[in-house]
Amino acid sequence: MPFDGLTIRALCRELDLELNHARLDKIHQPERDELNITIRQIKSSNQRLLISANARWARFHLSTDRKENPSQPSAFCMLLRKYLEGGKIKEIKQIGMERIIHIRIEALDDFKEWNDKLLICEFMGRHSNIILVNPENNVILDAIRKYGNDVSSYREVLPGKEYVIPPTQNKLDPLTTAWEDFTAAMWDQAEDTALSTAIFNIYTGISPYSARKICLQCNLDPAVPVGQTGEFELHKLYYYIRNLLDDIDQGRIITRIHYNHKKQPIEFSLFDDTDDDTIAFSRAYASMNEVCNEFYGQKMSMLRLDSMKTNLLRNIKERLDKYYKKRFLQEGDLVKALENEKYKTWGELLTAYAHLFVKGDREAVLEDFDSGEQINLPLDPRYTPIQNAQRFFKIYNKSRGAQKHLEVLMAQNQEEIDYLESVTVAVQQAENLAQIDEIIEELEKEGYMKGSSRKGKKREQRSQPRRFNSSDGLLISVGRNNRQNDWLTLREAERNDLWLHTKDVPGTHVIIKLPAHIKSIHDVPDQTLVEAASLAAYYSKASQSNKVAVDYTFCQNVKKPNAAKPGMVIYDNYWTIMANPCSELLTRLLENDL
Repeated sequence: MPFDGLTIRALCRELDLELNHARLDKIHQPERDELNITIRQIKSSNQRLLISANARWARFHLSTDRKENPSQPSAFCMLLRKYLEGGKIKEIKQIGMERIIHIRIEALDDFKEWNDKLLICEFMGRHSNIILVNPENNVILDAIRKYGNDVSSYREVLPGKEYVIPPTQNKLDPLTTAWEDFTAAMWDQAEDTALSTAIFNIYTGISPYSARKICLQCNLDPAVPVGQTGEFELHKLYYYIRNLLDDIDQGRIITRIHYNHKKQPIEFSLFDDTDDDTIAFSRAYASMNEVCNEFYGQKMSMLRLDSMKTNLLRNIKERLDKYYKKRFLQEGDLVKALENEKYKTWGELLTAYAHLFVKGDREAVLEDFDSGEQINLPLDPRYTPIQNAQRFFKIYNKSRGAQKHLEVLMAQNQEEIDYLESVTVAVQQAENLAQIDEIIEELEKEGYMKGSSRKGKKREQRSQPRRFNSSDGLLISVGRNNRQNDWLTLREAERNDLWLHTKDVPGTHVIIKLPAHIKSIHDVPDQTLVEAASLAAYYSKASQSNKVAVDYTFCQNVKKPNAAKPGMVIYDNYWTIMANPCSELLTRLLENDL
């Protein structure tokens, strides 16, 4: 639901009641376009009022989200502290049904006298603003976003200028509009105008989203042309809106947050959206403020998570690209080294037929021992045939030594690639900031990142492996990152538990907790094995394939080599099963994780 007039009205009612006479203790500006005001009340814990003029996420509500404040406050923040800190909130009021609120604050001035100041919050997309105004003369003291007539010919938002309300759209106020005016305005629209669009066009504070939902709540098609509606339909709409506003004013609303199948918040709404197939489930709240805190808190966490993922994946990709380039060059060197295998054959041939040639010969034409093909051997006329043969063997031996060293380097380089690819999978599948922090900590300990990012950072509770119940009632555990994979496989799992991992593909460790009576692989329930293999495929680099090979064996067959990187193990005595990470079976399993 957009942050429209309906949302603002519900919030203003709640916060005006809750924060009346509350004291402004501290004011911070953690973001360029956002304020955090610590509110102190008698016999109550401190609260934080968040006011954001962000172009996409403009809003205000009490927030439990904590942000790091800059060491040097902005000039606007310093001015707010000067005028408002220590003051008391007298009123929080919406202007009509506009997306504008006035927070009236009584504070001591330089002469120790109580005077009112007006903090005006305009929530209008990219034109959102937070403006401090002296209500005595309506003069702007400062604004979080200042601009002159070079930006707007309608008004200037600058210190010392008179405050002018943003341009209105000359719409009707649903709080005061009479029935006759409503019907006249609706029927004054073009006849082919959709019913929901007509409501949006005539009423202030009702967004297109809310207009559509209002139609659905009245059992009317939002797309029906307004010219095809009569008094019966308009009567339902008019009184539904009136009753909705009355419910908001009386605090009788139930607001819901809707979630998708990935348990991510889609939207919050004043309306029951059971008709929307994208909604997996909803949570109801009696407080709009609580809804906004929960919804926007989760949304901001998701945005921060996406940002951290993007930055982390970029850093990992830069390293991987170097290793990929090194592998390409090493493969080229290996091809050259393998080509030098011919010098061994040349040396053997020339040694066997040395009696046919003499010093000074420039070429020896001989037949290959194996293929019988004719080979032309270039000879150095300065040396005897045996000396030329020894020269061939010397080239071969030198190349052979380089080849062995190169194979060691290639194996080490491939280990780096395998490890970083597994980290990439873990980052892509991380579900919250704590899991990203664990991955960053792992990379720091392994020397891939500098450890300065962890200094002074509060350690959050460690994440736990994903847990699922199989159709047969067995516990399936899935690691979230490499260190967790090590813990799961090498410490938590029993010797006779079953271990699974995608074959030759970066992924996670999966453990099936087997009862003590299961001693043979033939006793493992087939359905549980299929489900666990599907999970291993789903949480791997091959998650988009519909056919993935998954190896499985008992945990006693899984070993970790000395000095191996986190999550890196070797195993033997294994079986392989083909799994489908896109199956409906897996979808049902994911929806019921523990």
